Amino acid sequence: MFQIRRGVFETNSSSTHSICITKNTFLDRSAGYVEFEFGEFGWETRKLRSVDQKASYLYTAAVSFDQYGKTNYIEKIKRILDKNDIGYEFFKRDESYTFGNGYVDHSGDLNIFLEDVCNDEGKLLRYLFSSESFILTGNDNNDDDVDIIVNYDYDEYYKGN
Repeated sequence: MFQIRRGVFETNSSSTHSICITKNTFLDRSAGYVEFEFGEFGWETRKLRSVDQKASYLYTAAVSFDQYGKTNYIEKIKRILDKNDIGYEFFKRDESYTFGNGYVDHSGDLNIFLEDVCNDEGKLLRYLFSSESFILTGNDNNDDDVDIIVNYDYDEYYKGN
């Protein structure tokens, strides 16, 4: 039996993420140390503000690419942190990139974000160390919005797949 639906607009719903990187240069690097761990960033509605949360998002997105991308992005992050005397640790994980082992839903949509942040020292430092920079995660199945509403200049990256 087939059900035919007429006059209905359907879409494949998924996660939506907005990344706000302030253009203000005040940075709080009081911790002087960053831990890069794997996280799971999918459909849940969250606001990620802490250095470690933002580092986890960046690291998890970076390792979702092929081996060249992983090495390239991570080496660039390390060079910038070394240059600025910021300690760090990148925690290893099992090589499978799957739900339950760290992922960013549809991470392929983050390539421009990764390129910009890993190739711009100021942007990486503002992303990690400014309390004005944050990530909103959510999905298009509810009314929780991932629109960035702030009263300062910022760069925005949107992953809406």
